Parts: sequence; C-alpha cells; structure tokens
Amino acid sequence: MIVASIYPFPFSTFCKSSLYVSIFSALGSTCAVAAQENSQHAKDMEVIEVRGIRSSMAENLDVKRMSGSVVDAITAEDIGKFPDKNVADSLQRVPGVVIERDGGEGSSVSIRGLSSELTFTQLNGNFIASSPGEPSRSFDYALLPSSMIESVEVYKSPEARLDEGGVGGTVLMHSRKPLNMDANSGVFNVESTYADVTKEYEPQFTGLYSWKNDNENFGVLVGYTYQERTNRTLSGGTDANVWRYTGTGQATDIHGNTVDNNNGWDTINDANGNSYDGVWFPQVVRGSVLNEKREREGIQFSSQWRPTNRLELGFNYFGFTLGQDRTESVIDVPEWSLNPDFLTDVNLDESGTIVTGMQYDAMASGVENDMQFPWMRGSYVREESTSDTFDFNLTYEGDNFKARFVIGNTQSEGGPEESWEAAYKSSNAGENAATIQNAAQTAGWSLNQNNVSLNIDPNTLVNLQNGVGGGRDAGSSNSSFVRSELEEDYYQADVDFYVDWGFLKTIKTGAKYRNSTLHRETGNTFFLDPNFDIAAGEASEQGITRFDSYQWNGGMPLAQNVFTSENNIAGGFDINQMPSIDWNKYRDMVTASYVPYTRIEDNFVYDIEEKISAFYIQGDFEFSEVRGNLGVRVVQTKTLTSSTDLYTYQLDHTNDETGEPVTGDARFVEDYQLVTQQNKDTQVLPSFNIAWDATDDLVIRGAIAKVISRPDYSDLGAQQRITYVSGEWAEDRAAFNELPGFSGSGGNKNLKPFESVQADLSIEYYYGEGSAVGLALFHKKVDNFVVPLVIDVEQNFAGKNNIVDAGTINIAPYSTVGNGTDAVSKGAEVFIQHAFDSGFGFYANYTYNKTNKADVTINGEEFGQSALIGSAKYQYNTSVYYEGGYFNVRASYNKRGETVLGLNSGLNVYQDPYEQIDVNASVNLYDGLSLTAAVINLTKSESVTRLGNDTDARLLNTSYSGRRFYAGFNYSF
Repeated sequence: MIVASIYPFPFSTFCKSSLYVSIFSALGSTCAVAAQENSQHAKDMEVIEVRGIRSSMAENLDVKRMSGSVVDAITAEDIGKFPDKNVADSLQRVPGVVIERDGGEGSSVSIRGLSSELTFTQLNGNFIASSPGEPSRSFDYALLPSSMIESVEVYKSPEARLDEGGVGGTVLMHSRKPLNMDANSGVFNVESTYADVTKEYEPQFTGLYSWKNDNENFGVLVGYTYQERTNRTLSGGTDANVWRYTGTGQATDIHGNTVDNNNGWDTINDANGNSYDGVWFPQVVRGSVLNEKREREGIQFSSQWRPTNRLELGFNYFGFTLGQDRTESVIDVPEWSLNPDFLTDVNLDESGTIVTGMQYDAMASGVENDMQFPWMRGSYVREESTSDTFDFNLTYEGDNFKARFVIGNTQSEGGPEESWEAAYKSSNAGENAATIQNAAQTAGWSLNQNNVSLNIDPNTLVNLQNGVGGGRDAGSSNSSFVRSELEEDYYQADVDFYVDWGFLKTIKTGAKYRNSTLHRETGNTFFLDPNFDIAAGEASEQGITRFDSYQWNGGMPLAQNVFTSENNIAGGFDINQMPSIDWNKYRDMVTASYVPYTRIEDNFVYDIEEKISAFYIQGDFEFSEVRGNLGVRVVQTKTLTSSTDLYTYQLDHTNDETGEPVTGDARFVEDYQLVTQQNKDTQVLPSFNIAWDATDDLVIRGAIAKVISRPDYSDLGAQQRITYVSGEWAEDRAAFNELPGFSGSGGNKNLKPFESVQADLSIEYYYGEGSAVGLALFHKKVDNFVVPLVIDVEQNFAGKNNIVDAGTINIAPYSTVGNGTDAVSKGAEVFIQHAFDSGFGFYANYTYNKTNKADVTINGEEFGQSALIGSAKYQYNTSVYYEGGYFNVRASYNKRGETVLGLNSGLNVYQDPYEQIDVNASVNLYDGLSLTAAVINLTKSESVTRLGNDTDARLLNTSYSGRRFYAGFNYSF
C-alpha cells in the first residue's frame, strides 16, 4: 500500500500501528489517545522517532516502519500559514497529486495523471454526499476547511480493508476528535479575500473549539465555518458547440488523417464570390462573463465517551450549505447560418484548412440584410445545496482483539430555486416590423493561439437601448432546471485479531453494506398571465406548455428595457462591446405582470439505486526487516436504473386522423417511455503490499492489487433522447443544415465499472534531518473506462401511429458513452526535499504518466479507439520556503501537462498544460497568534482547451477566474 498523509497542525508525537502512521496535533495529542483510533492493542504501541521533520514550514515526506505501507507525510505547524483554504489545496503538494479549481479554489483531486472522477474520497472511512444539482460520485473539497480535518491520507495502492472505488487513488479524511485534543483548545481564523476580477473584499471565518472532562473520558468538539465569495470567470471560445467540416468529402485533420466528424456543412461562400470547401470552422464563437455569489456555511459536531477503558462510543455530524446566485452573460457570433449576403471576409490558418476568423456586414450586398447577430443571451440561477452526514460508532478492545461498529447516513440535495434563460437577436426579426433594423451593422471574430477576439459594432448597445433592432428570441428563452437528491445508508463491522502467529501479527476482517439512492428530476417554471386558469390548463390534454409562458405570449421584455453593459475585458477573450441583460431588472419586469408556476416534470427523471455488499479478510505480517499485508475484498453491486426516454417527432404538413392539416405547434410531438434495468456485478479484489528496510535510511516497497471505480451517475442514468425529423421539416429549415431521419443521445445502463490491475515499486532514501529523495514506478492496466462516443446505431422501434413504421431504425448520429478496454497508464514519480540549517528549504516532485489509445466497445461491438479520458502526461509541484522565528514565507509552483478531456466533432479535446504560482507569508506576533497573507494564481494563469492535437488553431475555450488575495489572522489556543 502506498499512502500519503497530510497533518495540518503542530504535532509532538508519532505513533506506530500495524498498518499506518498517524501524526496527531500537539493540541493534546498523545500516543495513548491516538491508540483508540489508529493502533493495535495498547501493548503493541510504541513511540518511534520522527525522521525528516524539521519545522512548521518544512513540507516533509516521511516514510517509517509500518506494515507494508508507504506514508508520505506533509506536515505543517499551522496550515493557516499556507495558502490552503481547503483540503484540496493541501493535497496538491503530495507527489503525484494535482487539484482542479472552481472559481479559484481547490474543488477536486486527481492522482498520477488520471481523472479526478477516479479519485475516491471518504470522511472518517465513509462516503460523503456533496452533489449540487447534477449528481456526481466526486467529492466537492470546497466544502471542507482544513481546520476541521485532523489528518488526510492518500492511498495510491489499496488494502483489502479499504472501501473499493478509487482506480486513481483513495483519499481518507479524518475529522478532529475531542479526546485527541487538550481541553478548551481550538483555533480561530478570520480572513478577508479580494480578487482582481471582482474588485470586492469579502470575509471568511473558521472556528473550532474542543472540550473534555478532567477524567478525559468524555469530550465534545464543535466547529463552524462561514464564507462569502464572489467569483467571476471570463471565457471565450466555441466549446459548447461543434466544429463543422465543409463540403461532401471525408473530413481530415491537417495531416490528411481521416476524422469521423458527423457535423458536415455545405460549402461556405462569401459576399466576394469566394468558396471554402474542405475546411473546419466553429459554428458559433462566443464570449461570456459568469458572475457568481457564493455563501457557504459548515457545522461540525463530534463527541466521544469512554465509559470503560475498553469501550468507546462516538457520534459525528457534518452539515454544509452552499447558496449560489449566478448570472452568465453571453455574446455569440455568428448564429446558425452563414449567409453570403453579409459574410465579407474569411481567414484561414497556415494549413489553409481551418477557419480562424470571419467578418460580417449587414450592407455587404448593397442592401441591408437581416443579420440577427450578435446573438445576446444569458442565464440567472438562484440555488442552494445541502449536505448532511452523521454516524454512530462503537469500539471495543479486548485482550487480543479490537471490534468496531459504525452506522451512518449521508445525504445531499441541491438545485435551483429559480432558473432563467433569455435570448435576444440584434435585429428586429420576429417583431413584425415594417423594415429591417439591425442594432449591429458589423460583427466579427478571430481565434488566435490563446485568445478569442470579438469585434462588434460599437453602436450596438446604444441602438438596443433606443429600440433599434433587438428582436426577442422566445425559442431560446426558458426557465427549466435540474435538481437531485442523493442519500446513502451504511453499516460496517470490523474485527482485528492480534494473533502473533510467527510472522503473521494481525488478522483483520469485516463486512460493509451500503444502500444508496439517487433521484434526479427536471422542472420548469412557467410565468403565466394572472387571468390564466391554471387548474384548467393542468386538466387539459396538453397541460401547461412552454407556449403558455410569458416568452410566447408577448410578455418577454423588449430589448431596450433590459440591456446594460457587462464590463469585461480580460482573461480569455477581447471584446470591444458586450451588451448584457440586467437580470434583476429583467426579473422585476416579468414578475410584476406574470405569476410563477413551477412544475416538476414526471416524465423527465432518472433514478438509480445501488446496494453494495462487501467482505474482506487481511493479514498483516512482519519478519526481520520485511513487513506487509495480504488480503482480498469481495464486493457485489446491485444496480437498478430507471429513466424516462424522450421521443420527439418533427413532422410534415400532413393531415391528421380527421383529415385536417397538421400545422404550427402540432407538428411537434413528444412521447415518453419509462425504461428500467437491473444489473449485478461481483468483483474479487486481491491486494498485496510489502516493504523492506534495506538500511536504517533506505526503504524499498512494492504493491500489487486489483481496483475498481463505478461509472458516474449521469453516464448510467441519462435519458435517451431520440429525435425524428421528417423530410419536409428538414427542407423548411435547410438554412440550419438540419437533416431528415433519426438522431439522438443518451446514457448507457450497461456500463461496467472501471477495473484496474496495478503494480507499484518505490525506493526512498532519508539522508538527513528534513531531507529525502525517492522514486516510484507504477503500472495500471485499465478496462471498462468510460469514454464519450458519437456513433451510428440500429435500434428496434415500436412505431408511432402513422408517422414512422415499426421496425429497425438507424440513429445517426447518436451521442452516448461506452466502455474502453486494455488501456494502460504507466509512469514514474520522483520527489526530493531538503531543509537547510539556515531555515531555507525546498520540496519538489514530478510525475510522468504514459497512456495508450485503447479499444472502445458498446455491447461487445468495437467502435474505435480512445485515449484514457482525464489523463495527463506529466505534472509537478515545487515549493521553496524560509522559516524564521518570527517570519515565514513560501512560494509554490504547480504544473499539469496536456490533458485528454473527451470527444467533440470526431476529435479528442485537449486541455493545454496549466501552471500556477501561489505565494504566502506569515508573521508570528506571539505564541498561537499569527498574521497571514497569501496570493493565489500570482501569474494570472488561464485554462485553455483545443480540439485535436494536430494543430493549435482549433481553439475551443479559454477562461480566467482571477488572481485572489488573502489577509487575516490565525489564533490557536
């Protein structure tokens, strides 16, 4: 087993158990106290020297005599002195670990270059639900401040006793316990934060207090955290749309390799008579500004009671609430057609096959044409997510055994309380105007290597405010939302037997049962005329539809009443003009005249139930200078998945059963079908870990195991959506390149869990106090990894009245997910740390990960090859620091290499290498009190994604979330 551990507070002792090392806070920690959580029987405990620990600012990697474990321990006297605002920020200094950020703060963790979806995170040994809106198996690290956590362990290879679920690795967080701390001890942290993209100062506070009685057999701990945060992300790109390939020939990349694009388009012609065939172009280029106001609260309550020396009872509760108000303002150029009447200029890259710029002029043909773009849209969402977790635990320690029982529940729910989308065109199209009016006479875009530029007529905003142009786009305006509820009950029993049978020291066995349920639903908010008869609308055959809402009955505000200016302009894209919807004003105008009515759509849900039963047995052995563990875990997963599949028919102007012509909205027909499927999967997961103390300072370790990760909820449960387009409908919408026939998308209820057989080998040498160097090699063979696909499939169809006959239909294209086989992730990680006597020091680690392209199949049929999604070729972290008696400073540099993200338009999506520098400093005023300051993303780094790796010209997205500053004080007592 390979383990990395983070211990965020001062420590004074280092305790040994048969399995792993724990370092406990100096806030009352002793080996006797530590024994109850982490040791064998007290007689087997011993205090051992802490090697490689120099001081509070030395981030040290420490590996000691354990039962086959590798323990990488990063230690800090006070994590408040570091720029670590949550556990993810702390984890990024572990070798092989890289974090992903949301709004500038750590939100998820990836290990050894693999996707964060393959990292399994637990709190006190159990899953913690934290899914906002769209459900996920990933843990949102932004929920947990570091002060609530006593220690964190990163398992890069497993033991049989650990819950299954992490092909990439497993992160175990252990909360602080009152009997491990001094009575009346705790920590208070108060900070203010400022970001260059928001220009706002905002507070955050964390407090923790622990008490225990004089007999030290009963204790209570309470913690509270509060944070206000305004995030602003500036983005430019094409990522939400497709790249198309023009002409009738086979799409190719710039090297002539064929690509299954599935997004064909006619030849592009401009107003000058030029034609462009066999070229790639983005259908929509956009710039956006996402503003988000977050308010986060967290509560921790823990109690321990030891009525006897052998028995302990405990209770833990964690509750988190995250409120989010966010608006997004978007400018799109162009919209959905390429009209030669106003397309004046097309720029190509050096290869002559990729469009990197277009320019439009409403008067290009000598007559003003209805240009309709830039297309101005956006959204407003107000939502709240909650997470509540509690457990009861009982531990009994006999003469030769220890038994532990846990029962608990974790649940989360989240989603919008209110959700809006609205869209406007820059022309008066659809307003029944006598003459054409364009708010923007010109518009254009260009893609540079790392930048998107939009050039809009500078008179656009003034024209919109004066009522010139500005057509309402009702078809792109709605108030739909997604909510989810995720809950898991868990029951666990573990018994450790201290046998001392020669080299076999401990036999560990246990069983665990988990029952989790997920419900995801879709709702709509309709804004109805106050005189609308809601009861009659509900009772009608069609019910209340979107055509009853304010967008479709003249209630949508006129453009001149809702537009303002969204100040930009940096980070990701340049735009000279950005008209934006004033969302507060927009909301007031709608609610003043219309009544909100919210309906949960019974026909647009999915439900997943998982029943997981596991049993393990593990033996820990030790002889001479060799130690380790060998075990097996058997786990059975029963999954019941239900979803309502949607069939949409877009029809001809035919006659219905009564002979009347079908016109207007009646040409649009929807059907729903409930689909339920049950699967059972049984896995046998062996593991073996061994370590050899070659010398007092040299340790060699090895591990081999089989590991699984379950597919994401959305990949399993997403509804199948099939659309049939008639020939006449497609002809009516020829300008949109809409093709007749069936197309669709959906999840895959037959997905199998990721399976990985993996091996590790490492060597570490500790050459001085606070100084070490090490090398680890790893190899993972991954089967059943999940990859997005765009394919053609044949499917049996029951038929639809006189619309489509029953039989076999061809769905092309069909977007789904499938399982890949025989993927390999192999590489090496190396670390070095050195502490100088002067107080200076440094720490660095580098991970290299090589992956192959593996076969992808659906229901046994091979559809091609794909890279291992979420994998990066390399990553490294470096820190340099100085620690003095009164002043500490540290600078950290983190970089992740090019990362494979998925499939789009027939090519893989790649994220450019991302690098970031963080700096922090602290001044110690007196014992326990320090002033702190930090700068996150000092270099103003941006995230960039591209389509394909044959060229940099297909820019998908570039975004910037800002540089953030922190200042405050930390008091430990």
